[in-house]
Amino acid sequence: MTDRISKPRQRKKRETKGPIVIPDDNSQESPAKEPTLAGATSDPTATSSALQVAHSPGRKPVFDEWTELEADEAIAAIRYQYKFPTMYQPPKAVPEALDVAFISHFVQLNKGIRSYSPEIPWITHLPEMHVQASKPALRLSIRSASMAFYATVHKDPAILVDSYRWYTMSLNCQRQTLARLTSNSMPSEEEILVPIILALYEVYAGTTQTSVFHHLAASTKILEMRGPSNCKGLAFPLFKSMRISDAHKAMVFNQPSVFSTPEWMTVPFEGQLKNAHQYLTDILLVIPDCMGLCKISGSMRSFLSRPIPSHVDLKPVQERAKQLLQQLDDWVAKNPHLLKVATGPQVVTADMGSPATSGASADAPTKSTLILPEGFIALTAATYESIRLILSLLLDKVSPREPSVSSVDPNTPPEANVPTLIDTASMCANSILEITSYLESTHPIGFDFMRSVFPLAVVALVAPRMEQQKRAQQMLERWGRKRGMAGLTSAWLHI
Repeated sequence: MTDRISKPRQRKKRETKGPIVIPDDNSQESPAKEPTLAGATSDPTATSSALQVAHSPGRKPVFDEWTELEADEAIAAIRYQYKFPTMYQPPKAVPEALDVAFISHFVQLNKGIRSYSPEIPWITHLPEMHVQASKPALRLSIRSASMAFYATVHKDPAILVDSYRWYTMSLNCQRQTLARLTSNSMPSEEEILVPIILALYEVYAGTTQTSVFHHLAASTKILEMRGPSNCKGLAFPLFKSMRISDAHKAMVFNQPSVFSTPEWMTVPFEGQLKNAHQYLTDILLVIPDCMGLCKISGSMRSFLSRPIPSHVDLKPVQERAKQLLQQLDDWVAKNPHLLKVATGPQVVTADMGSPATSGASADAPTKSTLILPEGFIALTAATYESIRLILSLLLDKVSPREPSVSSVDPNTPPEANVPTLIDTASMCANSILEITSYLESTHPIGFDFMRSVFPLAVVALVAPRMEQQKRAQQMLERWGRKRGMAGLTSAWLHI
């Protein structure tokens, strides 16, 4: 026993084997070659020939030549065949670290390119809000929305599935919080923000076609409970954001908004400066009230397609529509620089930029001029064109019919012919299609790009030409499919 331990047997050395060489069809004719290690030669001809041998003539050599369907099928086949290790492993990661990663990614891609802002967008405060949240509903909603956004951008279904778990938990917590509110309660800023972020989750995840509108309506109701005098301070940026969203929803559904009353139009803005986009929202908010004078219920599309009852007096509607068009012309006179979409940022004087946008950056070193981001200009121009399109169609509907073409004097020169309201609406629709095409090519993601969905939806729903409606519908479907906004685009398309 002792000898066996003291004198261990020597192990046999394993014989080294050279690399296996697979002979080709011409191996008998070619002389034998000494095997070499791969990559030992520096001859570029050898490398290129090896690549040529590896290429199969039956396969497409360039991935860009594949169709979208072929590429998706190939990726799905690879994922099914090979189970690569995923970087997203919640049980093995610190939840706080994942939250920081997802939220930072969400804020960075959505806050835009604005380097200076007198009114800091509320989205930039999300990391601090997540850390300092006193209610679990806010913390869980931020986590779920940021995860859904990341999963949509990077095409990761595992993260999207996991985000739904946090979404449902946040929704349940928010329902319990709202159930404890009474008529005399003052909802906090966190309770306003939760449904807004849950609506963003639905934009990216798209669980149903109407969930986005349900969350926006809940946030509007909570703001209504606070009252216009309590929408200042930290609640003011949230109020402005919801004011624009509710104006869009009220216009498409043809239902007056709570924010269209004189009190809501003025009290929250006391001591504040309205920018150009908010002035456009003032006009947009009161259009459903004007359309309501026609006594026709239904959505905006239904209103424009149905006949007006014979007993309705149309003069008040005509006068109101003309007043709104005049307000729109006055806005153009004050902000002509917001109608021309440039290929780069636009430099304006400080007095022109201060009421124009909250996203202006100072033009150092003088600071007497401001730089307006081209994305904001494009969004504002598209919003203006959509309002003029709606008002033109409304005024055409309530105006007396023009004389037929046969009754027009044939001696009238062509240049003296004034464009009809339908022609104006058609030109507005073409402008919106051009602007949104520009945004699609230059702003692949972000809040400005998301807001441009409304002008495009107006064209898709009520443009005077059928080909314009089809182009807008196709663009919305493409945005939902490729830009991760299926929850929002499908909601507008199915109204």
